[in-house]
Amino acid sequence: MHLLKRALVALAASALVSACSLTIPMQRAAPSARAFDDSSAAKATLKVVDARTGDETKFHQLTGGLSRASVSISGMDAPVAVLAEELDKEFASRGYPVTVTSDAAARADLLLKVTRYRVVSHRSTGFSPWEAMHQFRGELSTGNRQQVIQAYFFNGKFPVWSMKEINGPCFDVPHSIVVKEIASKVNRAILGFQSTDAAVVALEERAEPKTSQDNGPYMELIELAGTNNPRAMPILKKYAKHKDEFVRAAALDAMGILGAKDELAFLKERYARLESLDRFMALKAIGDVGDDESLRFVADQASDRMYSSEEGMKFLVDLYSGK
Repeated sequence: MHLLKRALVALAASALVSACSLTIPMQRAAPSARAFDDSSAAKATLKVVDARTGDETKFHQLTGGLSRASVSISGMDAPVAVLAEELDKEFASRGYPVTVTSDAAARADLLLKVTRYRVVSHRSTGFSPWEAMHQFRGELSTGNRQQVIQAYFFNGKFPVWSMKEINGPCFDVPHSIVVKEIASKVNRAILGFQSTDAAVVALEERAEPKTSQDNGPYMELIELAGTNNPRAMPILKKYAKHKDEFVRAAALDAMGILGAKDELAFLKERYARLESLDRFMALKAIGDVGDDESLRFVADQASDRMYSSEEGMKFLVDLYSGK
C-alpha cells in the first residue's frame, strides 16, 4: 500500500507539470542576528530603484514541463519594493545604521538600480525534482563609485506527498539567503561595517549544535559571511567539507559572499571534486571573487557538460557572465 500511494502521488505530480494552477506563499526573509553595534557609525540611506525591463519584469518564470503550468508567487506583484522593505529590516536586525527605501522621490547616499530580480522554476517531468534558481543583479553607486552586485542560490526538492513540500526548500530558504547576500555585498562594497571577533565566535557557537540537524547550520553560515570579518573564513572552509551537501553548498556560498580572493585554489579544488548543488555554489563563490581570472573561469564553464544538462549551472554561469 505504501508503494502504491507513492506511485499515485508521483502520477498526480506528473499531471501537475503539464497542467496546474499553483500559488506559492513565499515567506519574507528571516532576520539575521544582531552582530554590529556602534552608535558612532555614520547613518546612510540606500534607495532601491526598479530598473528591470522586458522579460526581466516577470518575477517568477517557468521552464521545462512547468512552462505549460500556471504558477504564481503571492505577495510579489512589486518585488523590488518588497526587496527594499526586506533589506531595510535586514540592515536593522544586524544593527547597521542604514535605512532602505524604494521611494523615487527620496534623497539617498547610495543607489541600487535593480536590473534582475527573479526566480526561475524548472521541472522536467512529474518524476523530477522541482528546482528554483533565485537570481539578482544590481548596480550599486555612490558619488563616483560604482559596483555590480550579483546574488544567486539554487535548490531543488522532490514533492512526495504534497506540493507544499517545495515551499521551504525551493522558495523560502533561497529567498532569505539571497536577501542576506545582497545586504552583505552592499555592505562589503561600500559601507564597510564589520562585526567583532566576539560576534563571529557567537555565530560559530550557535552553528555547532546544528551540525547533525537537517540542512545543518546553513543560516548561521550565511550570517557569518555577513559579519564582513575575515575571522569567519576558516570556519566556513571547515563547513565547506561537511558531510551534508546542503551545508557544503551554504558554506561555499558564504565564502564567496565574505570575499574569497585568497581562497581561489580551494574553491577550484572543491568545484572539481563536487557533483551537484555544492558544485554550483563553489563555482558561484569563484564568480564572487570578481576579478578577470575568476570571471573568465566561470564563463569558460559554458563548455562543461552540466551547463547543457543542468539549469542550476546554466543560469549561474549566464548571470556571472553578464547574460
